[in-house]
Amino acid sequence: MAEEYDVFDSRTGPFFINDYRTCNHYLEKLLPFWKNRVVLDVGCGTGLQTIQFAAQASRVIGVDLSEQLIRKAEFKVKSLGFKNVTLIRGDAIELPLPDNSVDYVSSYGDVIGHIPGYDRAFSEMARVCRPGGIVTIEYDNKWHLGLLYEWKELLQALQKPSKGDIRVWTYKYLNVQKNVDLVYKTFAFSEIETLLKENNLKLIKVAGIHILSSVIPTQYHTPFNNRLPFLNLFTKLIIALGKIDFVLKELYPFNRLGFASILIARKKDPFGIFRGL
Repeated sequence: MAEEYDVFDSRTGPFFINDYRTCNHYLEKLLPFWKNRVVLDVGCGTGLQTIQFAAQASRVIGVDLSEQLIRKAEFKVKSLGFKNVTLIRGDAIELPLPDNSVDYVSSYGDVIGHIPGYDRAFSEMARVCRPGGIVTIEYDNKWHLGLLYEWKELLQALQKPSKGDIRVWTYKYLNVQKNVDLVYKTFAFSEIETLLKENNLKLIKVAGIHILSSVIPTQYHTPFNNRLPFLNLFTKLIIALGKIDFVLKELYPFNRLGFASILIARKKDPFGIFRGL
């Protein structure tokens, strides 16, 4: 997917328009916690967010398992002239960084759900974060309104309501006639709470994404197939619902019912002192 990766930005479809609206909101809101500090971007991909951090952080470290994606990120960083970025091909379950070495850890784009050892990745992000630092992660929710028409997944979810499930996203290549099934994990909120507790992280905030808009069938959220019926109507509707979702994003229970959520946590320090968000 490396050659097509950058197609999935804020201009390509209603899903990404809605997703980036929320991600960028928290990037700006959390600016005091990463400006002039050391940032780790886990699952940096082609550096879409790495270069956003680079503009104001003292140092940015991007880690990704894909060599091809790292190369694309390196090209961007070099083209923009950033000297404060280090890009590493590495595994999130074994981050090549010392304990307590970064101030701010970010992992957006549902990186955590694609890692088989997600619990180890979670622990690694907490390990390298300094006491008092921020860990913020985007993850896919087990429970969302789109389950109303995904009967097989809904029945599976009801069997173990407090455990996340395995979801499959079929990626259709844009330039060749080829599909690939990407298997990833969803999370029940109780699992997130357990991971936070086990890793000495205090939950500050959780925000839902694609809450009401997840009622619209998933094929309309990334509409690369222009032959879909009522495409323009559904595109406008998803974007409109996404604006309502943005207002509801932090309200319970909406913050736990989106197709995805963003969590913001802070690593506990010896003195228990936290600044508000």
